[in-house]
Amino acid sequence: MNILKKAREKYGPYIRWKKDLIHELARGSQVIETEKGPVEYSINGEAGPFIAVMHGGPGGYDQTAALFSGLFEQGFRILSWSRPGYLRTPLKTGRTFEEQADVFKALLDTLGIETAALVAYSAGGPPAIHFAARYPQRIWSLILECAVSKRYEMNHNNIGENILFRHLMFNDPSLWLADVFAKHEPYLVGVATIEMESSLEEEDVMHLMRAIMKDEHRVKILMELIRSMSPSKLRTRGLNNDLKQLREIDRLPLERVAARTLIIHGSDDTDVPLEHARNAAESIPGSELFLVEKGFHILALSDEADEVNKKRIIFLETHGSTMKQA
Repeated sequence: MNILKKAREKYGPYIRWKKDLIHELARGSQVIETEKGPVEYSINGEAGPFIAVMHGGPGGYDQTAALFSGLFEQGFRILSWSRPGYLRTPLKTGRTFEEQADVFKALLDTLGIETAALVAYSAGGPPAIHFAARYPQRIWSLILECAVSKRYEMNHNNIGENILFRHLMFNDPSLWLADVFAKHEPYLVGVATIEMESSLEEEDVMHLMRAIMKDEHRVKILMELIRSMSPSKLRTRGLNNDLKQLREIDRLPLERVAARTLIIHGSDDTDVPLEHARNAAESIPGSELFLVEKGFHILALSDEADEVNKKRIIFLETHGSTMKQA
């Protein structure tokens, strides 16, 4: 009994955190059977054109609320889903990015959604590009935000990124500690995150973090971002598959994207370099590039976060004004 008591005292908070998080994730979404297999999703909003978010890695349907909450309650219906290998969508549903485009189409079919705009973030870029090229009649606008647009490999010179993806992302106790730190020492977690995801000079990092600490909304985003990477056991299959698929990209069908496209990227993004945005802008006919000066991979934490969100909304409202959804 003494051993059990000591174990509960030592590991109890971690076990409760993991159990509560898994319960919260399941409560916030549904799983629906499509012709391609089961898919996890959630919908926010009662009326308006549909906007779907193609999350990055690591992620899941919950990444939408963490990074794109500014799109909520703006007259749209927000469709969030977990790509194969993440949370409750099995990896076997679609391993390649082409297959994932087909899975997303099957999800739209099953939900009775005729068309949607797509917001694709980071590793969500390739499946979104394939979807736009394969099913042009099902997409009315595309936003590529800090998105991969060609072959991608992890930057081995980025020590922080290597520690995250090779160690922390496969270790739930480490993620729990990161969550605890985010709640009690958001400044330290924020500095580490910015340094890992940007090429900003130290002075700019500190200036930005001081601004974040004065903004309750951005502090909340930081905490939700950490949670959206946990628990690892529900995300590592998707992440490992993403990294494999990203390394094997030959050429994405950018020239075949006919939807109105807005490309948003930070000038100091070291995770997905700016060359990906320029490649997409040069290849997608009629696309618009919106460059965020001193922006990094998590634009929701940047000083220009409000401007970025306004740009998204204006773009979507402009091209969604004629959309009519049942």
